[in-house]
Amino acid sequence: MFARSLAEQSGMDYAIFTGGDIGPLGKEGVTELHKIFDWANTSRKGVLLFMDESDAFLRRRNNEKISEDMRNALNALLFRTGTPSHKFMMVLASNQPEQLDRAIHDRIDEIVFFDRPQYKQRLQMIYHYIVKYCTPAKTVGSKLRQMMDNPRNVLMKKTEIGMQGIDEDLLEEVAEKTEGFSGREISKLVIGWHDAAFN
Repeated sequence: MFARSLAEQSGMDYAIFTGGDIGPLGKEGVTELHKIFDWANTSRKGVLLFMDESDAFLRRRNNEKISEDMRNALNALLFRTGTPSHKFMMVLASNQPEQLDRAIHDRIDEIVFFDRPQYKQRLQMIYHYIVKYCTPAKTVGSKLRQMMDNPRNVLMKKTEIGMQGIDEDLLEEVAEKTEGFSGREISKLVIGWHDAAFN
């Protein structure tokens, strides 16, 4: 969500992938990374490259046992990011930044720490996700969007759920009880409520 918003606000093209996407590529990892950077070099708008869970790929080479393919892919990435470029911006997300290779730390200009959401943020997220996942669509356009976003509901002939018995006090209580939850966990919680309404 952050990467897409950042790319859209900056007007850049973007690619989003995870560190875990590189390993299964095996020997093709180097080639695929070069393709991404080649694309970035041809983009007129520039490219934001967002790697989530980057520590799965960019671990320290001297302490970790990594395969030759992973080592080669890491070296390819280091080669392509060794000098500043106005063609791309690399954004790395990690829950364990201390595990990143020293050469990666050398290439990082800024570190932004995203803490777990506080009460007010959790409450806003709960409202947002309830509206997104649990409120009935009111217009034909919004019903079509809902069908496109949740095709399994159409296939399983699920009807829309209603919103009864949910008030501000209840949502404030949920926000209190979700202390320590990440944004993703809050999203999953509300999706769970949505799915439970059909069971």
